[in-house]
Amino acid sequence: MVFRGLLLTGLVCVAVLPAARAQGGYGNQEVPRYEAGVQFTGIVLTGPITTGDLGVGAHFGYNFRRYVSFEADANAFRIGADATHNYHTGEAFFGPRFGYAFPDVGIYVKVLPGFIHFPKDGDLPPAVLNPATHFALDTGVVLIRYFPNHVYVRFDGGATIINYGSGVFVDPLSGERVHLGIRGGPAFSLGVGAHF
Repeated sequence: MVFRGLLLTGLVCVAVLPAARAQGGYGNQEVPRYEAGVQFTGIVLTGPITTGDLGVGAHFGYNFRRYVSFEADANAFRIGADATHNYHTGEAFFGPRFGYAFPDVGIYVKVLPGFIHFPKDGDLPPAVLNPATHFALDTGVVLIRYFPNHVYVRFDGGATIINYGSGVFVDPLSGERVHLGIRGGPAFSLGVGAHF
């Protein structure tokens, strides 16, 4: 439900931000080169781990040109935590994003390779934790609004795809054999930071 609301917010931004850009005219014709900030993020996992969580993270971006940028994100969640331990699941993604940046608005698509790491001692199926770190892709759309006071607001909506490997485990609730494989689920982030 939260994801759908944020996706709707992102679509509204797509409609509103170009109009704001046309009315803007801050006198700055240069696209911001660097972005650094914090973000509130959410993920829903499907497959051998069926859960979702909200977390926090950090973002860095570098705009090479108006149409191509480099992006790096790192996020932390409480997936795998139990009642007595405060374990954290971490993910990090880095790679190019393609789209177009105006002096005050950027609209991009991204496919970022990276990894997700689950806690070894957490409340997760043992087959998923061997190994505890898995290759992942972060895909989606990024909308950025650059303000003249060097602040930006960023919305990112898409999917996180995780390669759990080729193993099999028995689901403790249903007793069924579950193949790990490649699974994806929705993800979003909403962030704020500085551009220069």
